[in-house]
Amino acid sequence: MSVRIPIHPIPGLDMCSRLVHGVSPRCVVHEDGTVEPLHLGRDKMESASVEHRRWFLQSLGIEHDRLFLAKQVHSDRVVVIDRESMTPAQVGGQEADALVTHMENTPVGVMTADCVPIILYDEKAHAVGVVHAGRRGTQQGILTRTLDAMKVIYGSRPEQVVMGLGPSIGPCCYEVDEDCITPFKNRDGGWQAFSTPGKPGKYMLNLWMANRMEAERAGILPDHIHLHGDCTACHPDRWFSYRREGQTGRMITLAMLKD
Repeated sequence: MSVRIPIHPIPGLDMCSRLVHGVSPRCVVHEDGTVEPLHLGRDKMESASVEHRRWFLQSLGIEHDRLFLAKQVHSDRVVVIDRESMTPAQVGGQEADALVTHMENTPVGVMTADCVPIILYDEKAHAVGVVHAGRRGTQQGILTRTLDAMKVIYGSRPEQVVMGLGPSIGPCCYEVDEDCITPFKNRDGGWQAFSTPGKPGKYMLNLWMANRMEAERAGILPDHIHLHGDCTACHPDRWFSYRREGQTGRMITLAMLKD
C-alpha cells in the first residue's frame, strides 16, 4: 500500500527548481478518515518506520528508498556523501549532525522534534547540506562548520547559499537554565539578541535568531534566509515536540538535488 503524505515546504526554498525538499508532518489522514501517527524514527514502533519512510519518500516523488540520515549526537561533525558506493546503513552508523552532498537523486535528511532543521542550498554549485541545530549544536557552530565544508569541497560562496529553517521550538516555549546560556556568552558577543531573561535563573532561548545571526556572520545574505516559523511545542497537532511530550516521534526534514 502507498499513502500520500502531505509534505510541508519551507517558504523560499520552493522557488529552487532543482531542489526537492520537505518536512514530514506528525500524522497522515487515510482516505477513510482514520488518522495514523507517522513513525519515521526515535519512537517505540520501529517496525512501522520502513513503510512510513517509503510513504514519505514517494510523497516527494522519490521512487527509491535510499535516505541518508546520520546518528545525531548534538555535535559539530559533518558527513560528506560523495560516492555511489556509500550506503544509508554506513552513514547511519556515523555520529554527526550535518550531511552535505553534490550527488543528484541522493536524499539527505535530519530528524527533529524541537531542534532546528536547516537546509543549505547552493544552486550555482548544485550542492546541498542539511543540519540538525539544537542548542548544543548551535553553541558549537554546526551551521558554520557545514558552510565551511561546502566552501572547501564544492567551492560554495556563502552569498550564493539559500538557507531554510524548518519547524522547531520557538522563543515562545524554549525555556532553559542560566548555565545553558553560558556557552553562548563565552562564544557570541551578541547573545542578548537571542536570549531573554525569564523566571529567576531561567532564559527564553531563540534558536531561530541564533542561527540566523550565525548565518549572516558567515556571509549568507539576509534575504536568502527563510524561516518556516511554526513552533513545534505550540502545535502538537502538527508536529512532534520532545520538550512538550518527552518520549515521542520525529519529523524528517529532507533535501535532494534533482538531475
